[in-house]
Amino acid sequence: MKQKLRKKFFQLRQKKYFDLNHNQLSAIFSFLIQLIKRNDIKVIGTYYPIHLEMNINSVLQLLKKKCQVALPLILNNNKMEFRVWNQYDPLYVNKFGILEPSTKNKKVIPQLFLTPLLAFDKHCNRLGYGKGYYDRYLSRNKKALAYGVAFSFQQTKEVPINREDVPLQGIITEKGIVIKK
Repeated sequence: MKQKLRKKFFQLRQKKYFDLNHNQLSAIFSFLIQLIKRNDIKVIGTYYPIHLEMNINSVLQLLKKKCQVALPLILNNNKMEFRVWNQYDPLYVNKFGILEPSTKNKKVIPQLFLTPLLAFDKHCNRLGYGKGYYDRYLSRNKKALAYGVAFSFQQTKEVPINREDVPLQGIITEKGIVIKK
């Protein structure tokens, strides 16, 4: 079921992907600034966009004035950790073809996570790529806030879940925020 849904949303994203306009980026920035202030966030864990994921890198560059931004680093034991990232730091291609920071960058534990996804539902269940990295990391860091970042067309009626899946607090889209019901 999940594999079929993944294939559908990969194809949908290829057909419908678009770059965000200034107003959409400003709205996302405003929401994140409110979250940062309200929750005294010092470190945001995020992703570097691949496979036509929503690109919010320009928003992240602005947020770096308020807090540290960190990207995931995949370890040999199939775990993930986050390392501080600055737009001028080199990124390296990992075994999945994903760009990640150097192991020399400072290791941090984010208080807010912005996760990529393929699909989501009104309960903020997330369909990822199937490797479970974010779910495992979030299950070990339950105090952290976790929001998905996706286009509104990635919403589906229901995302099938299992006991390892970690629901998010909300989903940030170009049309606004979907909060967990």
